[in-house]
Parts: sequence; structure tokens; C-alpha cells
Amino acid sequence: MRDHIIRQAFHNSILKSAHEDTETFVVDELGLKNGKIRADIAVLNGKLIGFEIKTERDTLSRLPSQVEAYSEIFDKVFIVVSENHLQKALGLIPEWWGVYTIKSNEEGDYCFLNIRKGKTNKGQESYSLAQLLWKAEALEVANTIIKKGVNPKTPKHEVYDFLSRVFSSKKLSKIVLQYLKQRDNWRINHALLS
Repeated sequence: MRDHIIRQAFHNSILKSAHEDTETFVVDELGLKNGKIRADIAVLNGKLIGFEIKTERDTLSRLPSQVEAYSEIFDKVFIVVSENHLQKALGLIPEWWGVYTIKSNEEGDYCFLNIRKGKTNKGQESYSLAQLLWKAEALEVANTIIKKGVNPKTPKHEVYDFLSRVFSSKKLSKIVLQYLKQRDNWRINHALLS
């Protein structure tokens, strides 16, 4: 299983309607926790939805840290996993995560079977959500929405901490989503991959 082929097949099948919706943004390799972890695919519409892909060639060694980061940030999360990793992955992910299995046919085409629907995350963390903002965006939120007048030289972790104390995770999630969707020159796929 080649990662890029599986990712492309997932974009072209499961995420087809997301790509066709002009109000939805699909982002590959979204940096979480200031880039320490990357979400394979993020879908940004009215919610933050994350997808982690584990093919036959992958190991699950990083999955616990990915589970922690995804669970602090996304409204919904799905793991897309090859059958050889399915049972172990189910033991490592929370019950609210959705699950797709990767299937291939004799022609070498890939399809995806949804074996568990995802539920809404109740454990988002405001600080981790704030880290999705670039420093300039975080300062803008502090200085225009809150009207705090934060000095531009303030370290970004202090700005994130300030935002996380002012906003609930639910409110901050909506603000962050708005900023992510208005970024220019970003890794956003508006059209289906070919």
C-alpha cells in the first residue's frame, strides 16, 4: 500500500463531497501543537475534522501521541486503517473516534469501509486550539476581538495562554476555524485530486 495512492483514493471517494463544497476546505498535513504533530487530512467546514491514515507499511508507534493531539483539537476524528492494524488501533483510540478500513480489489484500486461512525469530541483543549493560529492571527484575536492590546513582542505561547483563558474551547474552535479558512497561499485543496 502506497501512502500517497491511498490518500488520493480517500480524497477522491470519501472526501469527494467536501472537495465539491465551496465552503469547505480540505488541508493535507495540518500542523498541530506548533507543528510537532501533523494531521494527515483536515476538513474545515462548520467543524474541525481530522483524519489519520495508517497503511500496512506504517507502524502504530506514534498513534498514542497523535491520539492525544487530535483529541485536544478536532471536533471529530477518524482513523483510516489497514486491516492488519485494525485490532491494535481500536485498542489505542477513544470510543468517539470514527473508523474506516482500507480495502483493495484485484485491480489494485482502494476503497474505504466505515466500520464506526465518529461522535462529537467533548474534550477539546483551548490552548491546543490556539496553537493552530499563526502568531499574527493570535495577536489579532487578542487585540481586535478581545481588545486587550497585547504587545507584538509577547512570546506566542503567552498569547496562546491568554486566548485559552479568555475563550471556551467551543468558542475558540469557531474563531480558529474562521482564521484557517481565510488564509491565503495555504495547503488547501479546493478541487479533487487527479
